Amino acid sequence: MRKTISVSDAIAWPFLLPGNVACNALGSDEHGNLVRMLINSLVWTVLGVVVVWIVA
Repeated sequence: MRKTISVSDAIAWPFLLPGNVACNALGSDEHGNLVRMLINSLVWTVLGVVVVWIVA
C-alpha cells in the first residue's frame, strides 16, 4: 500500500469524489468502476449544464 500521494491524485480527488461517495454508499464491488464513472459523468454534466444555463 502506498503511503504517498502524487500530485495527479491530489488534483483528481475532488473531481472523482461524487462517484467515490456513491460507490461507498452502495457498497458496489462487482461493477464499482462502472458505477463510479456513471455517477461522475452525470454529476459533472448536470453541473456544467446548470452553470451554462446560469451564465447564458
